[in-house]
Order: sequence, then C-alpha cells, then structure tokens
Amino acid sequence: MFKLTLRSVPAVLVLVGALALTACGTTEDRLKGETPQALFDEAKELETAGVWERAIKGFEQLEGTFPYGRHAQQAQLEIAYIYYRMKETASAVAACDRFIKQYPSHPNVDYAFYLKGLATQVAEDSFMDFLYERDIADLDQVATRESFDIFRDLVTRFPESRYVPDARARMTKIVDALARHELKVARYYLRRGAPLAAVNRAKGILKNHADSPVVEEALAIMISGYSQLGLATLKTDAERVLRQNYPKSAYLAGNYEPPAR
Repeated sequence: MFKLTLRSVPAVLVLVGALALTACGTTEDRLKGETPQALFDEAKELETAGVWERAIKGFEQLEGTFPYGRHAQQAQLEIAYIYYRMKETASAVAACDRFIKQYPSHPNVDYAFYLKGLATQVAEDSFMDFLYERDIADLDQVATRESFDIFRDLVTRFPESRYVPDARARMTKIVDALARHELKVARYYLRRGAPLAAVNRAKGILKNHADSPVVEEALAIMISGYSQLGLATLKTDAERVLRQNYPKSAYLAGNYEPPAR
C-alpha cells in the first residue's frame, strides 16, 4: 500500500493539479453539440470569429465523433482552409491531399485542388512582403513552379470548375514571375562579370518565356554578353532580333548596363 509522507505530498499535489488542469483544458476545448450539424455549426462559428485553433479542434472532434457523412467531409475542407488562413501552408497542403485521396470523386474536390495551389504559392500579400515590398519573382521559385503545376492540374481535370478563371489568372502571373526571376539572375551574372552565364539565362527566357515583356531586356543582355565574350557574329544576330521585334527599343543604342540590385 502506498503511504503518504510529508516528502511525497507536494509531488502528489503537483500530479493531481496537473491532471485537473489537463482535464479542464480538454473539457473546455470540446464542443457541446450532439449532432453532426450542431458540432459543425459550433466549429464554424469559432472559425468565423477567428478563433482558429479551437475551430480546428472542433472540426477534428466532429470527424472523430461522426467520421462518415457530408459534415465530416466538409470539416476536412474547413480545416485545410483555416490552416491556409493561418499561413501554416504545409498543414494546409497535407489536409488538401488527404481530402483529395479520400474523396477523389467528391463534388468539391476541385476546391481542394484550388486551395492546395493557393497554399503552395508563396503568399504575395503577407506582412513581410508588404513591409519590404518584395517581388514574387524574388521568392521561392520551387514553390512557385509547384503552385503552377497544381493550378494546371485543376484546369485540366476540372475545366468547368468555378475556380478555373482565377487559377488561369494566377498561372499567367506565375509565368511572368518566373520570367522576371530569370531576368534578375541574368542581370546578376552580368554585374558579377560572368557574361556567359548571363547569356545562357537570357537565352532561357527567349526559349521558355517568349511572350514575356522581359524578352526585350533579355536580348540586350545577350548583346552585352556576346560583346564581352568577343562573339561578334552572335552579337549581331541578337541585335537583329532585337531590332525586328522592338524597333524603338532604347537598348539598340548599345552600352547596356544592368540596373543596380
């Protein structure tokens, strides 16, 4: 038999107190609803009020208590959306993937793809981007390309989806960002005295982003790079292409200098 001693009393009190606090916290976090609709409504109210962590726990409680049916399915999408709003992008993507895997034929699976694309794309309206006026072209290009692929998947699989127009607009913006990113890298190499690397980046823009507005400057970089490399014929070819496509280009005057970073 366990005997209480003066030495053991504090430890026991601490243990009992911890258990009591845990129990209170767990009870407080749990929603009161007894039906799927009631639980969903409670969690949705918390979400609307911006009490996101408790809302997530409420939707998870709904899933655990009533794992089948439309309310549990919608709860998964709500959880994914809340994570997206919280900018916990990895959790948002995981929640979207889970829904897509479990319910590939669900009427709202197109929304899961769309939300996954949003979560994957670097947040352009984040506070840090606003504070430092960061350009999406300066950010993580791996995530940007992945986001493009997800939106393209949405457009291909669900051409009639209500989310397709916005997805297409985002794809266009992503392509422009990728082109500007390549241009900035080409400028960097030219400033660093690496004309061959600059030319190769500029050529990539012409090959992969021929419709981008940055093509004009990419040609100017090629002209400057070829000039530094002593490749007169290739320089002349680049000048001819620039003149044909941009007859009023200021870069035709020569002496291109990449702008300061």
